[in-house]
Amino acid sequence: MAKAATGYQAKVGAYSAGNDTRQSDRQLLSLVVERGMDGAGGRCVVELGGTDFAPVEAGAPVSITLDTGQGMLGVFTGTAYATETSAVSQMVRASDSLAKLARVQVEGAYADVSADFVVKDLLSKAGATAGSVASGPRLPSYVLHRNPHALRHLENLAVLCGADLFTDGDGKVNLAVPRSGTSDHSFRFGETVLAMELRRAPAAFDGVEVWGEGAASTKGTDKAHWLSTDLSGVSGKASIDSSGAPQSSAGTRTLRVSDGAIRSGGVAQDTATAWAKALASHWLEGSLEVFGAPEVEPGDLIEITDLPREHGAKKLLEGHLLRVRAVRHTLDRDRGLRTRLEF
Repeated sequence: MAKAATGYQAKVGAYSAGNDTRQSDRQLLSLVVERGMDGAGGRCVVELGGTDFAPVEAGAPVSITLDTGQGMLGVFTGTAYATETSAVSQMVRASDSLAKLARVQVEGAYADVSADFVVKDLLSKAGATAGSVASGPRLPSYVLHRNPHALRHLENLAVLCGADLFTDGDGKVNLAVPRSGTSDHSFRFGETVLAMELRRAPAAFDGVEVWGEGAASTKGTDKAHWLSTDLSGVSGKASIDSSGAPQSSAGTRTLRVSDGAIRSGGVAQDTATAWAKALASHWLEGSLEVFGAPEVEPGDLIEITDLPREHGAKKLLEGHLLRVRAVRHTLDRDRGLRTRLEF
């Protein structure tokens, strides 16, 4: 199982460390990059050899690119927040734009816009860059208050869209709904797969009910601001069956979502359906460790090929692809570059 040579470039404040010595003034001893969904944000730890240089200051830009034969690919973009000095090295810790959003407050008011319009405007106000953003439901009105912070508002909007929230390697913020289709990446058992742990994950919920406010569905859009004692007209429900296909029932283990920004039955149903599709994508959990794969992003679809017929995962994965929820790249002198994918 030969592993490809790894190219790397770590830019940390005014310093640069890479395997091209012509573009480097520091030595890279180790590197860990983590990015994932669920609002955790991206993190990076860079260990630079030597102590004969000024420590990297908080707020300094940090970017990491890796190359395993497909050209340099960005796997992290963020800013430093701490530096630790040992007898032989300096350890720089960095976070990406989601951490910044957790510290920033924004405000705004919107009328008759789609959820992605609010997301992109929120990110612009907070000084972050939008990547791929799901369009989400049409919102008759939506308000961003200064409290809570921008990240909390973004998490609320992700709920409305039935989307997962994460950053990409360029530091852009993404709200992506689970998708189906062919795999984005393929890893061969016994060749590129170093370790594997997979298990079926019984869903905590198999359906969702969404409740909004107002009387738009029964009295017309000009009466959307009216409060109603009967909310059945501004609700929606959806579930997933044993195969993961969305259904128009609430299910037996129901998650209930309530949001005043939902002002019509159509928006409530669209939100419920999006949530059901998100639930269906979490059918399996576990991890896969492979030789360095900087091209893999959260949300990508993975297949494992050449599994032995008697292998337990063969039946488990039959007809299914794995959806990546988190990526961890580790580069050191002992094992080179390896990537851990979590599902």
